[in-house]
Amino acid sequence: MVLKRGFKTWCENAARGFRRELALDPLGPLDPLVLARHLSISVWSPSDILGLGQAHLDCLTVTEKDCWSALTIRDGNESLIILNSGHATVRRNNSLAHELSHVILRHDPPRMIPSADGGMIMTDYDAVQEEEAGTLGGALLVPRDALMRLIESGMPEQEMADFFSVSTALIRERKNKTGIGLQLARRGTWRP
Repeated sequence: MVLKRGFKTWCENAARGFRRELALDPLGPLDPLVLARHLSISVWSPSDILGLGQAHLDCLTVTEKDCWSALTIRDGNESLIILNSGHATVRRNNSLAHELSHVILRHDPPRMIPSADGGMIMTDYDAVQEEEAGTLGGALLVPRDALMRLIESGMPEQEMADFFSVSTALIRERKNKTGIGLQLARRGTWRP
């Protein structure tokens, strides 16, 4: 998927800007829950939904927890994000950063319609918007400058992931998507 020219740079600048607004170290971790509060976006877990029975709660967070990560509900300028509390913290952080990115980027949410069996069907999926949200979400959680500094310090991937409270998979994805791996390989300092 090819993003608009300059979009990745815009994401890195936006991540820097949010850290500045939150008075955070520009190279430090960002808690997406803190960013959500800053943006006046409510974040719930399924247990916060009034009237949701235990059987449905167990389905959403235990037996079928791998079927969904998060969803955003919008009403005008108000947004509510529901996060899957059955997931590990690192996955919830990534999911929340992704959903916040959709809101920040003012993406149109997909419409949901009920299916004949009582489920829900998403009417459309915009691959470009998903890639954009993934790119901004990654920059919010793991800024390129911070990742470069940690790699150059020799910090192992797992320690980097722990530092940012993300998965090692996201650390590797950010290395690849930001071009850090290629940059360090050209310098002869790349360590996989």
